[in-house]
Amino acid sequence: MGDGVPEQDRPYVAALGELIVESRTGGRTPLGGVEAAILLRLLFMQGQLVSSESIRGMLPRGGNSSAVYTHVSRVKGLLKEHGVEIPRSASGGYRLPKDLLRLDVLEFPKQLAELGEPADAVEVARLLAQWRGDPLRVHPTVDSRHWNTAFTARRQLMARVSELFQEGVEVKGWVTFADRFSDDPAVKAADILHPGQRGAPRRRLLIVEDDRQMCQSLQTLFGDCDTIVVHDLKEYHRLMGGNPPQFHGALVDRHLTDRNDDHHGYAALLDLKSRGIPRILITAYFPAGDVQANYRNLTGRFGLSGICTKARPGVGGFDTLAVREAVDRMLGRG
Repeated sequence: MGDGVPEQDRPYVAALGELIVESRTGGRTPLGGVEAAILLRLLFMQGQLVSSESIRGMLPRGGNSSAVYTHVSRVKGLLKEHGVEIPRSASGGYRLPKDLLRLDVLEFPKQLAELGEPADAVEVARLLAQWRGDPLRVHPTVDSRHWNTAFTARRQLMARVSELFQEGVEVKGWVTFADRFSDDPAVKAADILHPGQRGAPRRRLLIVEDDRQMCQSLQTLFGDCDTIVVHDLKEYHRLMGGNPPQFHGALVDRHLTDRNDDHHGYAALLDLKSRGIPRILITAYFPAGDVQANYRNLTGRFGLSGICTKARPGVGGFDTLAVREAVDRMLGRG
């Protein structure tokens, strides 16, 4: 895919929330963790070289040259499915030529500038819907300055929302947006003018799970919640450091590495317990031995709202009903 491809046909990267790559040929592919950070670095550099050393600094524990190659290869493989090639530079880095991909972070300010006078409520709702999460929390390893222009544009959008509210015009999706960004003073100021009856706020659910396919299944299952996903213990601590989001509950996998013997999920559960956040342990299998005694011990040790296995007893496959019921009990009616 080259510069001759019309803009509307180029793959689209949505990064104002969990990163998703979309194209007509490759469908819709989520990307998280280090790979998402690498792709964003390449996109934000706008065709300039990104050195292997700088990518190495983005890896857990610094990584090494082999790890850099592995992570970049995953990004290249995903983009290739969407018709985009990343050439390797002879100088030991990587460069993503400009205008091969579209990025919502860069397009959002331009789209805001195109709003007419007065603003159309449908167009405003479309712009609001692009913000599916806080980029600073979802992509913590990306330099915060890269989001500044989009954040400035979002504050300007709040002024347009306020104008509509003052005219008594409802904006679709506002309640979800306002609950998602309730800490933003500009959002609070606009919400005061909201003419509609506020419904119950959406519940915010943390998912700590290393299996990306399982994460997608859980996010689909809990589409009525605002979900934030982390894949390992380091990501968890990074998310929960400083001023973390306010979660109504958490689903935590027992093992968070490929070894399946790390029990890193237990560390996350103990931290959640200290924060008073309700929590459920999810595991591929239940510990052998006295099942009832093990259940009681784990529930008491971590103050669990429940324990869910990933497979239906005697049948296999993800037990969606059991997990859904357990989370609903944990979160209440919301």
